[in-house]
Amino acid sequence: MEGIGDLEEREELRRRQFEREYLAWLKFSAREIAESLRRLSAERREEIFAFYEMVLREPEKMHSPLSSDERKRLERILSSGARGEHASVSASGASGASGASERAVKAGERLRSVVLLKTPAVVFAHAIFPTSSLFDVGVAMHRRFFVRGRWFAVISLNASYLEIASDAMLRYMLEHELIQGEMYEELARMNVRHLSPELKGAYHEAARIEAIRRTGISEEEVRSEEELIRELSLKAPIVPTAFASSSIYLHILRNYEAFEKFGWESRDEIEREWERNSLEFASWIDFSVHSFGVFVSELKRLVRSAGEFAVEFV
Repeated sequence: MEGIGDLEEREELRRRQFEREYLAWLKFSAREIAESLRRLSAERREEIFAFYEMVLREPEKMHSPLSSDERKRLERILSSGARGEHASVSASGASGASGASERAVKAGERLRSVVLLKTPAVVFAHAIFPTSSLFDVGVAMHRRFFVRGRWFAVISLNASYLEIASDAMLRYMLEHELIQGEMYEELARMNVRHLSPELKGAYHEAARIEAIRRTGISEEEVRSEEELIRELSLKAPIVPTAFASSSIYLHILRNYEAFEKFGWESRDEIEREWERNSLEFASWIDFSVHSFGVFVSELKRLVRSAGEFAVEFV
């Protein structure tokens, strides 16, 4: 029979193994990202490296709140209703119009208790799609954090995507993030804490299909949105999701009074149980910052050593 000491030792060994594997993955990913950075101008590369150094010193500064106008725009977009809903109003008369209006109001309210942040960065994570190589990239993150006794739902967006994307793209993206968040909350309530890459991909695809259905976005607009994300990932600072999550947590912690109105105390026993689990996330913050530093150092080495090689042999 194992004692507490044996269990703690096994857990420590698992953690160390994960840390080694994660650092190895970051270094491999840096090779592919370095290729993209080499295609940028030297001035743009140095701007990206300066951003990395800044957020390494102060991780919470990777994110900032949306302006009042930006937030109102997203609430308006989400409450505007899917095209299919609008089309059904004219066919069903006043009662249909009333129902669609109520659904639109409720849709907009889904963002009222969500912290909305933006960042110059694009995020990347372990690949969950067969067509990917080492990682997948994204312009949005939807997370939940427990900070100083309250829960906070947060959606973080790439600032350039927020500025460039059409209303249809933004509504599709918001629906996708909210639907996927609902799916993951349901899994957590069933005590499912770890998913394989294949299952993550399946849930992502299910949320994507449902978001398309709810918004009525066209196939052409979906392809345009995917192309926009690809273009942004080649020009923006690219940051692993673990560091991005730590940045969001620290941003809320250090600006708590500004965000307190968005938070809520645990509403049931399951959320109270999650409070204890949230301590595990907080214990990983130092490692996520350290590992990001390793990633940045490797990225600099690969980009700058390639430049030296080119100069020497021209």
